[in-house]
Amino acid sequence: MKEFWIYTGLRLLSLLATFGIVAGVWSLVAGEVDIFLSVIVAFVISGVLSFFVLDPQRRAFAEKVEARAAKAVEAARAKEDAEIDTETDGETGADTETGKASSGEGDSHKVS
Repeated sequence: MKEFWIYTGLRLLSLLATFGIVAGVWSLVAGEVDIFLSVIVAFVISGVLSFFVLDPQRRAFAEKVEARAAKAVEAARAKEDAEIDTETDGETGADTETGKASSGEGDSHKVS
């Protein structure tokens, strides 16, 4: 979970810094700042920058998510295997009415 917060914090910091730079440059060039367009430009620039600059943090986050997903899948498989084993044990056990073990080979109807 730590990787998520690090990556998210760095993305937000990147967006804010990019917005500050875009708004500052816009103010110097045009005299006044169009906030809406500055935010759009900052989103685009920070997105492209973070793709390259924050690659190690993104990879660490992705590896952590992948490891947690693999662990959850393995736990689900183990639980399913345990349920199947329990059902199989119940089917091959002793006959509950007679108390005799069932071999499963024509016990109920023998033809001579």
